Amino acid sequence: MISEENFGIYIHFPFCRKKCLYCDFYSVGERLADWPLFGRAVENEFMTRQIPSGSTVSLYLGGGTPSLAPVDLIKRFRNMIINPIGEFTIEVNPDDVTEERAKGWADAGVNRVSMGVQTLNDSELRAIGRRHTASDVFSAYSILRKYFSNISLDLIFGLPGQTISSLSDTIDRFLEMRPEHISAYSLMYEERSALTRLRDAGKIAELPEEDSVEMFRLLTSKLRAAGYERYELSNYSLPGKRSHHNSNYWKGIPYIGLGPSAHSYDGDRERRYNCADLSLYIKGFAELKGNAGVVESEFLSDEELREEMIMTRLRTCEGLDLKEFQDCFGEKERKKLEKRAVSYLKSGDLRSIDNHIILTDTGVMISDEIISDLF
Repeated sequence: MISEENFGIYIHFPFCRKKCLYCDFYSVGERLADWPLFGRAVENEFMTRQIPSGSTVSLYLGGGTPSLAPVDLIKRFRNMIINPIGEFTIEVNPDDVTEERAKGWADAGVNRVSMGVQTLNDSELRAIGRRHTASDVFSAYSILRKYFSNISLDLIFGLPGQTISSLSDTIDRFLEMRPEHISAYSLMYEERSALTRLRDAGKIAELPEEDSVEMFRLLTSKLRAAGYERYELSNYSLPGKRSHHNSNYWKGIPYIGLGPSAHSYDGDRERRYNCADLSLYIKGFAELKGNAGVVESEFLSDEELREEMIMTRLRTCEGLDLKEFQDCFGEKERKKLEKRAVSYLKSGDLRSIDNHIILTDTGVMISDEIISDLF
C-alpha cells in the first residue's frame, strides 16, 4: 500500500499528568506545561525547517500526552502548515476525552485518534501505573466515535500478572468496539523505566518468554479472524486503515520532528535529534538564545543505510524488496543477503514472494535474530 502523504511531521508533547511505569519516552510533569511558551518554541523551530513544496504531509501529535494541550494550540499547529495535510493523528488518554475536547480536535482538522488503552483489566492497569479504568475507555470511545471514523487503540501484552485468559478478554472487548486500527506491543522492560527498577528489586515478576509468545499467537489469531491484517510487526488494521504516518517511517519517507527529543530524517542520509531537555529546548527556540546543544545530527554510512533498510522493510507485511535493495546497494550485497537468508527460508521463518523476502508468523517470533543475521 502506498500512502498519499510523501512527507511526515511529528510534534512531541512532553507533558504528562502521570508517567506510566513502563515508559521511557521523554516527558515531564504537567505542572511544567507553559503552553504559550511551548507553542512559540515549536512554531519557531518549524520556521527553521523546510518542507518540499507540493508535498502532502501526515501530521502526528505524540508524546507525552497531547490530549492535555489546549485545543487552540492544536489549531495553531495545524494552521502553521501551509502544505495539504492528509492523515492528522492525535494521541489521547481515555480520561482526557470529553465531548468538548473531541469536538475541538475534529474542528482543528484531526481525522485520526490513537488512544492508549493497553489493557481492559483494572488490576493490570494499576500494575503499570495507568491513570484510567476500563470504564473510562468505553466512555471515551463512545465520545470519540461521534466525531471520528478512524480510531486506533493501543494494547500491551506480557503485563505483570496478565494471563492468557485476561488478555483474551481484553482482545474480545477491543473487538466489540471494533476500532479501525490496533497497535499491540509486547511489554518491554526499558533500562530507564520504573517498571524495570521494580522488577530488578524483586517487587514484580516478568512473564516467562513462552507466555508472551503464546499471547502473541492468540492476539494475531483473534485479530486475523476478525478481519484485521497484521501489516507491520506490532500493527493491525481493517482494510484501508493502515497508519499512513507510521508506514512511511518503515518505507524511508522523510519527516521532521518538532519538540524536545523529537527525531527527523531527510530521506537520504541525515538524521537529526532534538535534545531531551524541555528547558534547553525552550531557551533555544522560544527565547531564541541559540541552538547550541539543542539539535544534533548524524550522517548514515552505506552500511548503516543497508542495515536500516533490512530492519525497517522486514517489519512490514510486504517485506524487503530485493530489487530495491540491489538498486541501492548493488548486486554483490544482494547476493550476500540472499545467502544469509537461505537457512531461514528453508526453516519456514522467511518466505520469498515476487522478489520480496517476508517474515512468516513463526519468523516474527524471532525477528530480531533474523534481522541481525541478515546484516
